[in-house]
Amino acid sequence: MRFYRNTWLGDYLYPVCDWPAPGCKIVCNETSTYKTLDRKTFCFARAVKDIRDKEFFIKLDDDSLVDRDYIVSLMKRHTGRPRAVYISHHTRMTRHRINPPLYRVLYGNGKFYMFNDRLAQCVDTELQYEGHDNEDFIFGAMVQSGCGERNVLYAAENDDFIWHKKYENKNKFIDLAYIKNH
Repeated sequence: MRFYRNTWLGDYLYPVCDWPAPGCKIVCNETSTYKTLDRKTFCFARAVKDIRDKEFFIKLDDDSLVDRDYIVSLMKRHTGRPRAVYISHHTRMTRHRINPPLYRVLYGNGKFYMFNDRLAQCVDTELQYEGHDNEDFIFGAMVQSGCGERNVLYAAENDDFIWHKKYENKNKFIDLAYIKNH
């Protein structure tokens, strides 16, 4: 977390934490594990639904980094859009034929997705499904269930400006997966 606070993200960072702690802006009051990250996604979605003074939100893995100018260009391109916007590397999942809310879901790759306030307002934060699943897939199901796929602009990200696990640029190399205290 300290790494991100020292980057351009620091002023805009809303960490999603299990329990109250210094610097936590979104608190779920529940211990999360890899198998319960889908529940943490519901906590995040409910929290951003209540934030009314921001037009865009970014979900970024803790081992990812995104270029600031790229984010600014996305905001300029999508500011004021009349419909919900969901920016990511989208994939369609079709494996859940027996769990209807999770069938044929179009969802964003977890390392980075960005969405506008219109999408934040329409996501289904009460989505019902059986079992647990990947948190990014569940967010996509929440979008599909609450907003309706036809009502969302699914925009593709540009991977040239998003680093996952490793950052290499301008003769610098950072292994994001192994930053102490991250």
